[in-house]
Amino acid sequence: MKKYLGVWIFSSLVVGFEYYALNFNPHLSLLAKLQSRGLLGQSLDISPSPGRMVSLWLGWVGLSLMIIMNVYSMRKRFRFMQSWGKLSAWLNFHVFCGLLGPTLILFHCNFKVRGLVSISFWSMVVSFTSGIIGRYFYVQMLREKNFFETEAERIEQKIDRMLQRTLAAVSLEENQKYKELALRHAGLLPGDLDSINPFQALAHAFAGDIRMSFSPPLIPAAWPAGSKYLLAGFALNKRRASFLAPFQKLMGYWHAFHFPFAIFMYVVAVIHILAAMVLGV
Repeated sequence: MKKYLGVWIFSSLVVGFEYYALNFNPHLSLLAKLQSRGLLGQSLDISPSPGRMVSLWLGWVGLSLMIIMNVYSMRKRFRFMQSWGKLSAWLNFHVFCGLLGPTLILFHCNFKVRGLVSISFWSMVVSFTSGIIGRYFYVQMLREKNFFETEAERIEQKIDRMLQRTLAAVSLEENQKYKELALRHAGLLPGDLDSINPFQALAHAFAGDIRMSFSPPLIPAAWPAGSKYLLAGFALNKRRASFLAPFQKLMGYWHAFHFPFAIFMYVVAVIHILAAMVLGV
């Protein structure tokens, strides 16, 4: 996914700079320089205004990406496509298209969002945003509960062996204390997990991931440095096993919300294209 994010950021910066140049400093524009050197036709319209060549091409490419992204949904549902690569890889490609497509559409309208375009655009924004949230839900449910529990147990045993090899004595109480602190750090709080509200689970998990992204769990100074990263893996697997059922409910809610907006986005996009082609608006 990091490679896709890099491509999206790079593409956004290139297109963004070109649009800035065409709008405010034409002498900086790469397209203008290519045209001045005869590499583009002198009569070619490189204006960034909506409805001109540059805008139209970005619109078509953006729409194409947003259509291609649906191959992921087909890969999940059609039996003959089950052998077409890993589903997680298709999800990453789906998210990439869902990032770059709307970005190009934004430049397609030259940041002038009004009328019919505004309906299509904001439908796209809602669908795009909910898609990012959906990927977060998916990551929490990548495996079965037994896998997360087995993985947490394996890492826990590895931590215990590391401590036994490197330290003269670690009390059971100290060992358990820092494991519980790691679980709290990851967002797994003590309580009745069977009755936890799905939105509470989401809040705890998201806060835990934020904390984990900035710092691993705390360990005593005497513990090996590598043990904190093992503790992080142990805590994340424990949390995902405990929160699997709430996230499955959240994914059901998400599908009910995301699907209608996605369909509405495509319907309005088709209306927009027909209106532009037939009525010239």
